[in-house]
Amino acid sequence: MRHHLEQRPITCTGACGKSHCTQRFFTHKDLSAHITGKTEPLAQCDGCGKSLRQKNMDRHVKNYCPVDSRQKRLEGSAPRSSSVPAHPPTITDLDQHPPATAIFSEEFSRIQTPEPSGRPSDVKSMRPTTEFMVSEVNDDQLESSRTGPKSGFRKRLRLMKTSDSPESSRPRKPSSKSQVYNAVSLDLLAADVLPPLKAACRAIKSILEVIQAMEIRQEEWLELAQRLKKYTSALEEQITIFETYPSDERAVNKALRQPLVDYVEFLEALHDEVATLKEKRSHSKLGVFKAFSRTKDDTRQILKLGRDIDHRHRQLMEALRLFIASRIQVIERSTKSVLGTLVDDEMSQIDAAAILQLPTVASFASSIHHTCMPGTREAILGEIQDWAHNDASDQPIFWLCDIAGSGKSTVAMSVAQSWRTEGILGGQFFFSIASTEASTIEKFCPTIARDLAHNMPELAPHIADAVKRHPAVMRLPFNEQFQTLISGPLHHRQERVIFIIDALGECKSAPQRRELVETLSMAVHQNKNLKIFVTSRPDLVIAAAMGALSTQTKVVDRLHDVKYQDNVDDVATYIHQSLSGILSEDKRQRLVNKANGLFIWASTACRMLTDETSLSSPESIYERLISTDQSGAIDDIYDLIFERIDPESYGIMCSVLALLQVAFEPLTTDDLDDILKQNGIPGNINALVQNLGSVLAVNPSTKLIQFRSPTFIEYLRRRSHSTVLNNRTKIYLDIVSAHGQAAAWCFNRLASRTEGLKFNICQVESSFYLNRQIPDFYSRAASFISERLRYASSHWLFHIAETDEIWRKKLSNELKCIIASSCILHWMEILSITRGVPRAIAGLQAFIHRTSVQEEMRSRLIEIRRFIIAFMVPIQDSIPHIYISGLPFTPGTSQLRIEGLKDHQNIFTVTRGLEEEYHGLPATLRGHRYSISAFALSPDGSRIVSDSGENAIRLWDAETGQPLGEPLHGHEGPISAVVFSPNGLLISSASDDKTIRLWDANTGQPLGEPLRGHKRWVSDVAFSPDGSRMVSASGDMTIRLWVVETGQRLGEPLEGHEDSISAVQFSPDGSRIISGSWDKTIRCWDAVTGQPLGEPIRGHEARINCIALSPDGSQIVSGSDDETLRLWDADTGQQLGQPLLGRNGVVTAIAFSPDGSRIVSGSSGLTIDLWETDTGQQLGEPLRGHEGWINAVAFSPDGSQIVSASDDETIRLWDADSGRPLGELIPGHVEQINDVAISSDGSLIVSGSSDKTVRLWDARTGKPSGESLRGHSGVVTAVAISQDGLRIASTSHDKTVRLWDAATGNPLGEPLRGHENSVNAIAFSPDGSQLVSGSSDSTLRLWDAMTGQPLGEAFCGHNGSVKTIAFSPDGLRLVSGSTDCTVRIWEVATGHQIGDPLRGHVNWVNTVKYSPDGSRLASASDDWTIRLWDAATGQPWGEPLQGHEDSVTSLAFSLNGSTIVSGSSDNTIRYWNVATGQLLGGALRGHSGCVNAVLFSPDGSHVISCSSDKTIRVWDADIVAHITTSKHDSEPAESGFGDPSLGTRLRIRVPGFEKCTLSHDGWVQSSDKHLFWVPPDNRHGLQYRHLLTMPTRSPFRATEIDFTNFQCGTSWTKENLRMEWKEDCSQIHYGEYIEPL
Repeated sequence: MRHHLEQRPITCTGACGKSHCTQRFFTHKDLSAHITGKTEPLAQCDGCGKSLRQKNMDRHVKNYCPVDSRQKRLEGSAPRSSSVPAHPPTITDLDQHPPATAIFSEEFSRIQTPEPSGRPSDVKSMRPTTEFMVSEVNDDQLESSRTGPKSGFRKRLRLMKTSDSPESSRPRKPSSKSQVYNAVSLDLLAADVLPPLKAACRAIKSILEVIQAMEIRQEEWLELAQRLKKYTSALEEQITIFETYPSDERAVNKALRQPLVDYVEFLEALHDEVATLKEKRSHSKLGVFKAFSRTKDDTRQILKLGRDIDHRHRQLMEALRLFIASRIQVIERSTKSVLGTLVDDEMSQIDAAAILQLPTVASFASSIHHTCMPGTREAILGEIQDWAHNDASDQPIFWLCDIAGSGKSTVAMSVAQSWRTEGILGGQFFFSIASTEASTIEKFCPTIARDLAHNMPELAPHIADAVKRHPAVMRLPFNEQFQTLISGPLHHRQERVIFIIDALGECKSAPQRRELVETLSMAVHQNKNLKIFVTSRPDLVIAAAMGALSTQTKVVDRLHDVKYQDNVDDVATYIHQSLSGILSEDKRQRLVNKANGLFIWASTACRMLTDETSLSSPESIYERLISTDQSGAIDDIYDLIFERIDPESYGIMCSVLALLQVAFEPLTTDDLDDILKQNGIPGNINALVQNLGSVLAVNPSTKLIQFRSPTFIEYLRRRSHSTVLNNRTKIYLDIVSAHGQAAAWCFNRLASRTEGLKFNICQVESSFYLNRQIPDFYSRAASFISERLRYASSHWLFHIAETDEIWRKKLSNELKCIIASSCILHWMEILSITRGVPRAIAGLQAFIHRTSVQEEMRSRLIEIRRFIIAFMVPIQDSIPHIYISGLPFTPGTSQLRIEGLKDHQNIFTVTRGLEEEYHGLPATLRGHRYSISAFALSPDGSRIVSDSGENAIRLWDAETGQPLGEPLHGHEGPISAVVFSPNGLLISSASDDKTIRLWDANTGQPLGEPLRGHKRWVSDVAFSPDGSRMVSASGDMTIRLWVVETGQRLGEPLEGHEDSISAVQFSPDGSRIISGSWDKTIRCWDAVTGQPLGEPIRGHEARINCIALSPDGSQIVSGSDDETLRLWDADTGQQLGQPLLGRNGVVTAIAFSPDGSRIVSGSSGLTIDLWETDTGQQLGEPLRGHEGWINAVAFSPDGSQIVSASDDETIRLWDADSGRPLGELIPGHVEQINDVAISSDGSLIVSGSSDKTVRLWDARTGKPSGESLRGHSGVVTAVAISQDGLRIASTSHDKTVRLWDAATGNPLGEPLRGHENSVNAIAFSPDGSQLVSGSSDSTLRLWDAMTGQPLGEAFCGHNGSVKTIAFSPDGLRLVSGSTDCTVRIWEVATGHQIGDPLRGHVNWVNTVKYSPDGSRLASASDDWTIRLWDAATGQPWGEPLQGHEDSVTSLAFSLNGSTIVSGSSDNTIRYWNVATGQLLGGALRGHSGCVNAVLFSPDGSHVISCSSDKTIRVWDADIVAHITTSKHDSEPAESGFGDPSLGTRLRIRVPGFEKCTLSHDGWVQSSDKHLFWVPPDNRHGLQYRHLLTMPTRSPFRATEIDFTNFQCGTSWTKENLRMEWKEDCSQIHYGEYIEPL
């Protein structure tokens, strides 16, 4: 749009032949033409001095020149007054006007600008000029201003002269076209900050006037105008502040320079855009509104510019905060002139973006609390100040503990003001139960770090450096965050630093409160100059944590206890001063007595009496206050507040209070007004909030509404469910309607055209880097995502879930639009930014389970939830990969995928390995790498937590069986027990590392430090029924009790057992503890005193492994190594009935059903048994399916399911009534596959398994062909298919051979019997007429393949089991291999052995095969070798083929006989050259178990293998050959590039990238670039190049990707979203494409 600004003019220096030529040109081409005499030089505008071509001069003068071409340049205006005091404002002054959020009501214009005439030329000419006068700046000056490849004029800040110029005293001549703005050269490294700020202010006003002249009422224009008014007011506030500075204190430093440059340049572009749009409108023949409303491209530009101005403005104001902070430090030091330079140098090193990206919690304390009234709280303030200034004190923590409403926060505000003035206040954090962010410690560290940078600028470089060195600092554990952002930088300061932490008790999480106190304690030990002032209510958690410290000064009940006369005196002073002139002295004194020393009562009463909006007289209010029943009863005074409300306002008051109560975060007055208007509720929010000013406070800058005291929140909760509407003192809040109103507002915010959801909302330029790797990501997110959108994205699901059916029907259309694919993906972008994925999953679950939700909508919500669970990692880590990695791997029939791909087409395609649909609950929960020793169900049954191996725990979604995120690491030893707290919010885990850990069940974050105390492994852990305590058992023969909130040990260990304690439980009423031990006894303990109750319970004859208590606490059941279960009377300890005899070994796990009628047990015999509690009878057959010891069992909370965990690395679910396994079985074998065969046409693959079945597979698709062939009663050892493909033969340990119809799967006749032992091998003759079988009875038998009749006698000769047999190509001979280590050749016709046995192997012979031409034999053996033989002579052919690292189980010749492929117990496949006996390259890897069989496809193009890993793989024979001969093949695939942290090397090629690796969490990377993320079930397939896996749903599935359309990096947004507007939903518009900056 401004091409003449994009390049810097080039000066001719005489090359044209004129020695002093200084003519200028825009391009080298123009200069060359000038030198050769083919072009004219640039002309210069008489008005502004701009250089441009002569042909463009008229247009420039008419439309663009900022100075009338008929007049000379004018300079300046009135000089600045020198009477302004030269001292800087305080940070508090700046905090009172946060420009990015404040909305000011006063008139914005103090600097007058002329009204536009409405002519296009006038609008253009009003554009604020920021261009250098070329005639005044030489080339050297221009060159020195370059800041980048496109610098020239644009990258040099050119600002207008302001009234500060000494020459501005000349009279200004008004231009006939526009207001005159003079451009000046300004060096930003030393320039005054005032001129650019004033220029920016004038520029915004000029833009605003253009908008106002257009008289448009479209939403985006009104929104933009409102923002501009807000920013104008904010800039004027800053100008007023800076006018108080002396000129030498206004010099711009590096930290401020770039935001200032960006801001003014952006305003110039914004003015151009607006002026151009106005000109379009003025020339339109369609009329004002229609012409503009149809200009969609222009609208999108304005929407983008509106978002951009937020970002620029916020960056500028944050930079100004740092700028002012640095100047305060300079002024307050005695050697200002020297230290000013020093601080400037320090500040110039700050990477402001690094600091500004730290998320913060806004503090509203100043709008709710004030400093102490002069003359009050002097004693406690003096005590605090003495502590603060006593450097010799060994108590660096001061804890002010008192009841709610006693005035703690007021004291905190007073000392904060004092310490800020002294320059020793490092930071402050005010907790608030009314705010989601301010009621946790999630953003505590970055908030304090930002305060440190502002208050003590000399620490800012160190904080910035910490952020740059740890870009993912917000993902570190809390104590590491504190160390990185706070403790580390504090080492660079020697002077005193004090932190203030107010209302610590309002941090909702008890473990977080404990962790914060523990971290602070460590910090004051590490930083001797650090002191911490803490206030809180009495709190057991804080008391316990503080009580363990010797470094704290504790002051309790000092602010309200009437035994301290100064408390009463202070309240009296407050009341007398506040109500002087309102009430008489005697009445004021009566109020003093009534307050009884409680400050909140006094302050609330005084606000009521001084409220100018009250309709009641102070006298009537006074009478009501005095008439309350009890001194200091806060509920009575709150009742009075509502009694004073105008009856006509009572309804809206209840609506407002209900909305404030159900809101998950504080709302602004504008928010409330918006909600009420949207829901058709009339009323004046500002007036109502003002009337409730005694209990509500409004921050003047942000307009956020806060409850003045937590006591009022508690009051509303107590009174909110009252239905007595006639009693004015008993309010009723309709919580359901409030949630409905909030949900409707959330939908409107999500759908907002200006601030709603949209693609790439944070304008992420590259997909290569994760969110945390983008330097300014979180500051950018704060700019582009409004607080309203953030709120709506986080909470809409919970609001809609808490509504009723009426509201859900009312909002059904809005809900349908929100869950459309484009919108829901954009919503996930917000989840990525706000770390809201766990909350979203929980919200979807809460909504889905509402009975009134329509089935179609429920299905859609379930699909969204499945997507979020499946792609939790990329959603949390990177916005671009929601699209790049999520959509390609989404199941093929998913509507989210189908709709999403219409808009997002530049992604890769998964051509193999993609699921067709989301499957239901799997039969087994897989993903563990080792045996599972423990698991637990959440109280609501929605989640499972399990020991995942590798010293970690893992969370699972119980409904889908999908893992929730990655494993949680923290323990340093194996996990022995896990349990949910009764409320489901916490998880406790016990470990062999002698510790117990607590975890947040929603986020997976560890809570605090490990609980230590046991001296050996911790074997079990349990919560008390109320969740306040934990009990643990250990191998050190002790039991310990713990306070959950504090992590402190309760009393001494419980001792009495004489061996390791294996299990421990609380009784259902929490009064007793029951323990079982390897000393064969059960003990009962008093849970309060820790004393043993009665004698040990004896009866078991071996160690006790597990115990459980019945739900009513009357019975104990125990399981033991003596293979019995025993029931005991919990009160008397007497055994109830006879032992329940397990039939399958050691009893390892046990549990009662929720109703106590049944017991479930697990054993070492791989079975689960059900028992009837009353009779002790076993119910039904044992539940079988696990392949290892059962380590844990449990009933679901509703008793309908049984869950079990095993050494086989799986969790299984069972129907508790029928005993049937639950979940979908992956269609395939459930045990190892022993053999595989392929039809002669290559279309059908047959497999036999240890699960006693034969299966048929489509060789092209890998899908099962029909059902399993069942009939064998033992392991299927071998399979074969006839040459014509019509018959299948199988052998088994059941001593039989079976024939099957290949087309129908039906058995053909009766089993072939004759062998006396397991049949191990089978083969059809080449013509298909005969079968031969080999058996462990050492014989071979020949059968008629059509009739199944035996042909002759058995072939005898082997001295061991016959393991393998094969026909010669001509069908005349047989070859067999045996455990007797020999190979034997037989004549088919006679059954006679030909020649002597072929000897050479020194271990079992597993496989023998003829070469295609029949000239050679190959045999494979357990001696790890392959041997070649001359088929005619039986002589060995060359040396043994060596290379496998374990038994060679199978082999096959290629079609031409030149190559052998072999499989081994070392899990690999290898290729051999038959002629040379040489190994062709390295091993082919992929199987995770023994390779039991390999063969070539009939056309030789593929290799088929089967394995103990229960899969069949198909490999490309040509690719196999290529891979195995590559230089890397000698390395194992897991080796990466020598550094395990780099991940596993991938053999796939991503075009344009080299050396791709797969990290442990699924990211495919090239160097440091994240290309895409891979789901767990597809990772194996990317590492190994097999073409097909059977079953296709196996976690070892083959995966292929087509990268033809793949766009990543900076091109990831290119054409990724189609430009289309959807008008089908009211007020909902999605689909706009936002070009990244």
